[in-house]
Amino acid sequence: MALDPVALKSLALELAAAMPPAPSPADIDLPPVDVSPRARTMRAIVHIADQYDWRSAITHFLDSRGVSYLSDLSDVQLDDLLDRMRGYVDAAEIGASLVDCLPAH
Repeated sequence: MALDPVALKSLALELAAAMPPAPSPADIDLPPVDVSPRARTMRAIVHIADQYDWRSAITHFLDSRGVSYLSDLSDVQLDDLLDRMRGYVDAAEIGASLVDCLPAH
């Protein structure tokens, strides 16, 4: 049996009144963000991978270096990975792709 619009509105108001109040943004205690150069590099890598759905590029790089986590890479290796990820972005933006591969996107 369907409820009429007035009954639905009444029910919605009752449910809203029963809900606990949402915390204000000032009440939410977020942890501080690590702003070290290493952390910023790691976030930039993950941001590019998320933006273009290229997580496999990170996995491939970690496999090639014999490590399990980004945090296991040296600073030089992290910089190298970020340069590679930026290179992938540049290649995708100009449409560069190998002759025998699907177009870059």
